[in-house]
Amino acid sequence: MSTVKKQHKNKTPLESKQLEMLISSIVEVTKQRDRLALEDCFSRLISRLTGAQTLTIYHLQPNGKETLVVPVLHLAGGINVTPRKANIKSFFLSSNAQIADALTKPYVAGSGRIEGGLILPLQGMKGNVSAYCRLVNASNDDSTQRVLPLLLEFYMNFLALLDDNERDALTGLLNRKSFDGHIAKTQATLKSQQQRSADKAEKVEFCLASLDIDRFKSINDTYGHIFGDEVLLLFSNIMKSTFRDDDLLFRFGGEEFVALLANTDIAHAQIILERFRHAIEQHNFPQVRHVTVSIGIATISFDELPRTTIDRADQALYYAKQNGRNQVRVYEELLEQGLLKIQKIQTGDIELF
Repeated sequence: MSTVKKQHKNKTPLESKQLEMLISSIVEVTKQRDRLALEDCFSRLISRLTGAQTLTIYHLQPNGKETLVVPVLHLAGGINVTPRKANIKSFFLSSNAQIADALTKPYVAGSGRIEGGLILPLQGMKGNVSAYCRLVNASNDDSTQRVLPLLLEFYMNFLALLDDNERDALTGLLNRKSFDGHIAKTQATLKSQQQRSADKAEKVEFCLASLDIDRFKSINDTYGHIFGDEVLLLFSNIMKSTFRDDDLLFRFGGEEFVALLANTDIAHAQIILERFRHAIEQHNFPQVRHVTVSIGIATISFDELPRTTIDRADQALYYAKQNGRNQVRVYEELLEQGLLKIQKIQTGDIELF
C-alpha cells in the first residue's frame, strides 16, 4: 500500500506540470486571430509536448497535376528558424510515397510514423488535408499518443472558427476586415528584408491587385440577385483555382475583390492575372453566360499606408474600366507612360458598371 502511495506521489507533480503547460499553451493558442500566428503557437505547443528535436509545418499547394509541398515554419530545439536557413526545400508530394501515404489517413494514437519522423496531417477549412506537421525525434510514449489526436482536433476546430470570422459568407474568400492585418504582415516582411542589407537572399516582392466584375449592376438588374450571387460564387471559385495557395484572396464587398500576391514581381503578377482574366472571359456562367473582369495592379511598399497601396491599384483598375474594360493594367507602367498622374482617387468619382 505504501509503495502504491509513493508511486502516486512521484507521478502526480509531473502530471500536474504537464497539465499546467498544456492549459497555458492552449490559452495562448486561443489568443491568436490568424492562421500564421495560430500555426506558430500550435507548433510551439506540440514541440514542448513531444520534446521534438525539430518541427516543420508544410503547406500543400496545387501545381498543375502535381502537389507542391512548401515548408512555411521550422522549429529547431523550440527556436524558430526560417526553412531557407535550415536548408529545407519544397518538393513534389509524388516524390515521397511515405509522406503521401501518411496524409491519406487521419492521425490516431500511435499512427503517422515514417522513417525519420512523425507526420501529423492538418485539415483546411474544406475538411481536406491542406498542410502537415513533421516531427523529428519526438516522444512516442502512451501519454503523448493519447493527447496528440485531441490537440489536433482542437487545433482544426479553432482554425475553422478563425476561418468563419475572417471569411466572406457567400464566397469563402477572406473578408474586408481581415485585410489590414494581412497587409501589415506583408509590409513587415518587406521591411525586414529591406533592413537586412547584408543578407544576400533573393529580393522579396509582393503585389496587390484590385479586381472588379464588369457591368455587375446590369447583371443584377437583368437577371436578379440570385443569378448575381451565383456569378460571385463562381467568380470566387475560379479565383481559388487560378491563384496559388499562398496568395491571399479577399472579397471587399459587392463585386469588388482584392488579391495579395506573395513573392511575386509585377511581370509575374501580370501573367497570373491575365490567366485569371482569360479564365473568367472563357467561362460559361449559367443564364448570364458572358462575364468579364477589369484588374489593376500595384507593387506593395513597406513604408506606405495600406489605403495608399489600394488607391494605386484602384487607379489602374479605374483606367482599365475607362478604356474598354476586360483588361489588366499596371499602375507603375501607366505612371511611367504618362497615362496616370500621382493623385488620390475618390471612390464613386468614376462609374464602374
